[in-house]
Amino acid sequence: MMRSLVISLCSAFVWVAPLQAATLWAAGVSGEAGWYDFNKTFKRGDSGDDLLCWAVAASNLLAWWQDQNAKLVPQGTPTGEKVWFTFREAFENEGSDPDQGIRWWFSGQYVQQNPGDGFRCAAIRNESLGGFYRSAGPEPEQLLYNGRGADVTADSLTAVLLRGFGRGDAFWLGASCRRPNGSRFMHSINVWGIDVETGADGQPQITAIYMCDSDDRTRQLHRIPIQREQGMLAFHCPEHPLYGRLGLVTLDTYTGMRVQPVECD
Repeated sequence: MMRSLVISLCSAFVWVAPLQAATLWAAGVSGEAGWYDFNKTFKRGDSGDDLLCWAVAASNLLAWWQDQNAKLVPQGTPTGEKVWFTFREAFENEGSDPDQGIRWWFSGQYVQQNPGDGFRCAAIRNESLGGFYRSAGPEPEQLLYNGRGADVTADSLTAVLLRGFGRGDAFWLGASCRRPNGSRFMHSINVWGIDVETGADGQPQITAIYMCDSDDRTRQLHRIPIQREQGMLAFHCPEHPLYGRLGLVTLDTYTGMRVQPVECD
């Protein structure tokens, strides 16, 4: 394998030929170690966690980031699996956005968004938690970068993932899934690495992602082949252990978490 990368934290990612095939990982991560994959208990109701995939995705990123930046972690801040336990104690069992959870962890600020269509966003039920970096920094804006909806195409997401993993960042992605009964739902997954090859047009193409899923009832890093469908990155899920056959799953949301805080993207 040959790869040559020119990376700047404050400029665009530059891919430099030649490249045949490569696997790019988040900092400190390999196929065997460094990643987190917390799982729900699937208990329902107000004290449950079956709707907290967003909180698991945030917890996985935060536990990883704190491992990479141990000197920046204020004394008394939960680490490792205690991050997920803290989220489960702090929030109602409803949907939300992992970005909001990460901001709450650092600053204590949380926006309870209610977009309608019967969706109720999780409220904080334990006000004593969160804001572990209020007096120590960094600001969440120094760590997070994201994209939503129409802005997330196969080309744009490929560029973002190449740049992010090229400098050691980690991601959560929003997966648009269709249940066997035809209904759709959004799910948050963590991606810890990507396989890349040079396409026929000479441009780098993502051929697989390495992801963890809060809903698969196991702690495991999955290698998932990626394809381009309808201008987006997607994968086929013939059989999910919880949801059954999901068919084509499209990736239309992302947030990257920088391994080191910076002032610009």
